Amino acid sequence: MVAEKFDEECLLKDIQASKLAAAITKLTWGWNNVANPLKEAHELMTDYRKLSVEISEYEQRMGSELGVYQKNQIEDTMHDLEKLIPALEKKITPSEFIEKKFE
Repeated sequence: MVAEKFDEECLLKDIQASKLAAAITKLTWGWNNVANPLKEAHELMTDYRKLSVEISEYEQRMGSELGVYQKNQIEDTMHDLEKLIPALEKKITPSEFIEKKFE
């Protein structure tokens, strides 16, 4: 029986994704209390894309060395993060877009 290999980088990616999920949730819940929610949403989506690329690069680099448990953790974390995007989308209304365009 071969022991599964664990590494710190995977855990750090999981922590980074959890922090991003918390920030998206906080923005979604407090949308009306944020000075510029659209700007913050853009910044969070940029962070989301960067993290997605980092995780993809990590998975490719680790290849077969990435254990089943850690691979599942990463996939579950990204799937959970993905679920938050529709709630954020619902907060963005066309009227906000028009108002921001003419300010």
